[in-house]
Amino acid sequence: MPEPLATLSTDIDALHGSFLAIDENGQRIFALTTSGLTVIQLATVPLSIGTISPTSAPASGGTILTIRGSGFHFGATVTIGGKPASVAFKDINTLTVVAPAVTPGTGQIAVTNPNGASYSLDAAFTAN
Repeated sequence: MPEPLATLSTDIDALHGSFLAIDENGQRIFALTTSGLTVIQLATVPLSIGTISPTSAPASGGTILTIRGSGFHFGATVTIGGKPASVAFKDINTLTVVAPAVTPGTGQIAVTNPNGASYSLDAAFTAN
């Protein structure tokens, strides 16, 4: 996750509520339950897309998008609707992308790191 995430969840019996938080780098998960605090340290930050802004733009391309997520590496590539986009790496959680010209409608956004790890989000972008 790209930013600290906090959720309160309760299981079916309503006795085991838990509070979850993820650190700013997405590498540690904190869970507070009736049993106490559990910290999970991940070996690597998982590649994920959290938000895309804006989520729609003209099909002609040229719109600058901000993709927030986690696990981005310098040299990551992005496709929008299967077409390569120009990418600027900001940090492990942020990519700035110039949308290519695409067919109008909704399309998938996919991020691929240089190590081959890939993550895609279907119907993530609408070209008008």
